[in-house]
Amino acid sequence: MGIEHFLAYYCAPALAGIKPANIAAYRKSQNPYILSEIKELNSILNKKDIYIEILCECKERILIMLYRRRQLCEYLNTPQIKNLLETYGYPKHFSLYEYFEILRKRTVSGCSGIDEFPHEIGAFLGYPIHDIYGFINHRDKHCLLTGEWKVYADADNAKKMFCRYSDCRRAVVKRLNEGKTLEELFCTA
Repeated sequence: MGIEHFLAYYCAPALAGIKPANIAAYRKSQNPYILSEIKELNSILNKKDIYIEILCECKERILIMLYRRRQLCEYLNTPQIKNLLETYGYPKHFSLYEYFEILRKRTVSGCSGIDEFPHEIGAFLGYPIHDIYGFINHRDKHCLLTGEWKVYADADNAKKMFCRYSDCRRAVVKRLNEGKTLEELFCTA
């Protein structure tokens, strides 16, 4: 699977602006030029406020986050989210660069088994605050629904969001299968 189809499938909601970010793990064996392709795609997508960050890289794969910068900054700057992140060592003053540095370090530690995976990543992904706390505090216990994330409250709204994300994913993949590029879909007009 090429990088554009990979991103269309795993990151369509963020590409379309339905949520601030998506993460996905890409196997390097699928494409030895993945890092240069991400760099090239970033130069195209950045024009429309869409960015790709590498959170973690090992021999076999890379973990990437595709995000809409302005939308992510707004969400991370909300008081509840800032309070959550402060408890995990993120600075009181908001700096997306610093937040990514901390998330990257915590992700590398989590992926290498040194520490637990940084579950506050749900804040970056736009998950509802009650579900982020629900997962941090209960893991699989008391979970009402599992889909794009584990849901601990407001399952009806979460189901609607899951459907919206799936519809978006299908639409973006369909357009790519018809010959469009991510640049044509998200960087024109």
